[in-house]
Amino acid sequence: MTTPFDDPEFRAQLAKMGVVHTPGLADRMLGELAPLLNAEGIDLDDLEGTDLEDLNAALARATERHNLALFTPVGMHRAGALAVLAQFTEAIAEGDDERARAVLAAIGPEPADDAPAVSQVIGASLGLLDARHADPALRAALAGTRVPKWGGRPSKAAAVDILALAAKGRAFDALDSLHRRHRGLAVFEGGALVVAASLIAQAAAEEVGVSEVAGRVLIGEAAPPSRKAAAPRAFAKPSGNRAHRRSLPNDRRTLREFGAWLERQSSIGAPTVADETRMLEALLVLARNAGLDANDPDDIDPLIDVLFEDDDPEASDALENALDTLHDYVHFRLETSRDADGWEDAHEVVEDAIAEMLPGSDVIADAIDSAEQIDPAERRAALAETRIVAAVRDLLAWIGTGRPVSPSGGVRRADIERVAAMIGVSAVGVATRSSEERGFLPLSDVDLDAPLPEPATTRARSMYEVPMLSAWWEALATAELITRSATRVRPGPAAGEWLAHPLPPLESADMVVGVFVAEVLTEQSAGAIPMFESAVAAESIRRLLAALSPESVDDDDTESSELARMLTPRALQRLKRLEDAGLLEADAEGELVVPVALRGAVARGVILTMAILYAEDTEE
Repeated sequence: MTTPFDDPEFRAQLAKMGVVHTPGLADRMLGELAPLLNAEGIDLDDLEGTDLEDLNAALARATERHNLALFTPVGMHRAGALAVLAQFTEAIAEGDDERARAVLAAIGPEPADDAPAVSQVIGASLGLLDARHADPALRAALAGTRVPKWGGRPSKAAAVDILALAAKGRAFDALDSLHRRHRGLAVFEGGALVVAASLIAQAAAEEVGVSEVAGRVLIGEAAPPSRKAAAPRAFAKPSGNRAHRRSLPNDRRTLREFGAWLERQSSIGAPTVADETRMLEALLVLARNAGLDANDPDDIDPLIDVLFEDDDPEASDALENALDTLHDYVHFRLETSRDADGWEDAHEVVEDAIAEMLPGSDVIADAIDSAEQIDPAERRAALAETRIVAAVRDLLAWIGTGRPVSPSGGVRRADIERVAAMIGVSAVGVATRSSEERGFLPLSDVDLDAPLPEPATTRARSMYEVPMLSAWWEALATAELITRSATRVRPGPAAGEWLAHPLPPLESADMVVGVFVAEVLTEQSAGAIPMFESAVAAESIRRLLAALSPESVDDDDTESSELARMLTPRALQRLKRLEDAGLLEADAEGELVVPVALRGAVARGVILTMAILYAEDTEE
């Protein structure tokens, strides 16, 4: 037996875990890259005398061009990809998720005749979104784009990222980072979801049918005029078992005024104004059926009780949508009603109900609120004292006009020591590590009440084996302080503003801290079981919430599960990294707390962490 893959028992264990070994995949990939490498002056059959860095740089450029070709359909394959997106969009607009899934399931990994491959549909969707969402002429029409409900949380999370990138015209260029953050299937479905959302928003703005817009944009031929397609089912009504009766004249007036108010808002709770007015219409009818008046602020609390009493198994998403609509509705009433005090009370009731949907949200909200009571200059000064914010200037000075990066867009092995030292981390890049360095500490040697120990100096084969450095690098990229390509890193669009003042911009520094927190808490350790990684993240969040609100911790509530007890060293290790970064400190009793001025930024990091954990859940 020459490799573990020759062992039938080993292959059987891999199959149980859903891992498929594809023999010859690396050879096939190199065969596809060979012509591109030849153009770079690299002959894979004769590497004698070739410099390793030159080879890596050539491989990076060849891979970039290979991916560009892979994700850029032409001719009939482009037409086929756009046709797939049109069919998917129409199914989503009609609320037919089953048909939408069938459309995507029919696409294979390789193109066949005029049928596109998955990669080609991804490329077509991202390219189309970049062109549409960066077009000033479409800005108003696409302002209402909201990602529709979708059973797979990973795909929904990818869609949210894609929509944000498309607004800057950078979705296609971010293919590599999208694939690193999300699975290929999630990017495939996420891109299609955003295309559908974009076309549905345009149809709503133009007051035409979705089929007409899809035909015009994707197929190139205007479809016959039609009525606007129905909204996704999750926004049709609060639940599946409530009667829907004709609106009364007063309701129709309320709906018209509410719709006009929504049109003036920069963001709303539903994908489109039409979706949200339909949801409010259903809520008005629901209230009347329960003997309530949604126009009376005193009846909002009992209306929410009616919503929570619904035992429909599909009511969870609908309840969330109904509360989002009620939240917008009370804001509408606060601006237009004479009874401001009554609607202010109703607003608090709705916010309390929303808080019940998210464990720990009251702590997060209080943390953000307490931070926002502090003078912005004081918050900026506090952020500037943290290692990960203070080191930004040093990093930008080191980057200058540009520096080479690894093929994955990370810090090169030769630069790990210098860049890690900027945030107080001792690490060095190495080509190989010993088996002892790769091993795990035996459980019998672990102190369950202390952080898992770190090596004095981490010997890393790549930046991603230095968790704090990897998290910081990702935070800088997300905050647009750096911009990465396949070969170089350069100062990002936000770097100029950061360097223009002695203190960092508040919003940008908050983002660096928030993303860093999320990256540290959701670290995926090599060789670890994903289920336990999520459990470590959850235990880390539980402890970080206590550090965000130490005054609310119940000393009597100290029991934790046996699993949480076993995971404590790993969770404490992650909190220790946040402490090393300057985001946590020990109080007089030795308990970790988040400084008040930093609580808003850290709390936003917890929110992002929760979103990432939800996105990593297995699809239903």
